[in-house]
Amino acid sequence: MRTAGTLTILAALGFTVVWAQDANLQFEVASVRASGPAPPGVRGGGRGGRVPNSPDRLTYDRALFRLLLMDAFGVQRDQIKGGPEWATADAVAGGALFDISAKIPPGATKEQVATMLQNLLKERFKLSVHREQTTASGHALVVAKGGPKLSNSAGPPADSERNTPVNGFATLRTRKDGFPELAPERNMGGTFKDGIVRMRFRDYPLSDLVQQLAFMLGVHVSDGTGLTGKYDFTLEFTPAGNGMPVGMLATLPLAAGQTAPLNRSLPNDVQLDSVSIVSSAMERQLGLKLDASKIGLETLVIDRVERTPIEN
Repeated sequence: MRTAGTLTILAALGFTVVWAQDANLQFEVASVRASGPAPPGVRGGGRGGRVPNSPDRLTYDRALFRLLLMDAFGVQRDQIKGGPEWATADAVAGGALFDISAKIPPGATKEQVATMLQNLLKERFKLSVHREQTTASGHALVVAKGGPKLSNSAGPPADSERNTPVNGFATLRTRKDGFPELAPERNMGGTFKDGIVRMRFRDYPLSDLVQQLAFMLGVHVSDGTGLTGKYDFTLEFTPAGNGMPVGMLATLPLAAGQTAPLNRSLPNDVQLDSVSIVSSAMERQLGLKLDASKIGLETLVIDRVERTPIEN
């Protein structure tokens, strides 16, 4: 049987370590502890989360158990069902908080670390889960009446079209047409200025646009366009209210093929109220729109879990 220590030695000797996505994947060392109550007056019940540390260590400080499930199993908060309230609630509603520190074996990918976290939760909390297919409220990106208004891609963008970071920071410059340059190493760039969002897309598939919209609006979005090509286009709109956080999220481009990052909280009123605004803007400018729809969704169902983790 392979062990984390054996894999570490092989990696240190220069061998390429081939991982398997199974129960044998374990952190080299892991500490799991329940967090104490938050100090008086701390907002949100003292909720924390994942702490940026180093490539060889996974650290959570005062993290909701729900967040651990989200990171381990790759689900959104509304995809977790069943289980006791402490395992799924916010901190202010009695959600349990935990501290985790784990050493990651060399060579592990993000997916393998997620599997290790799954196995750690199963071992320390006696967690048992299964997955079920269900439907949920969401939106489908579809072609509007009159057809799409998209230009076929002129080809991959040249490096000269992308912004060059200065001292590690990328401030996108505005072109003559009022839209920004492309972000570094991305085929999209977005700006939020004077309450207006302007986004430029180059050589861009609609499968990526779906993920960018889901990230920006905080809702489930599926691709119902049937369009499989890559396109060049721009999008401009004014978000609801003060524009936050829609405007800020619009300036954070995802990588090609990237799934929208997991939502840590439910979409706020600005995001929800901006769905119809973005849909109307896309219909006018792109010949696309967002239709309210029931979409297929895989849920994680908690069968069993114990609140007190096994001692380290």
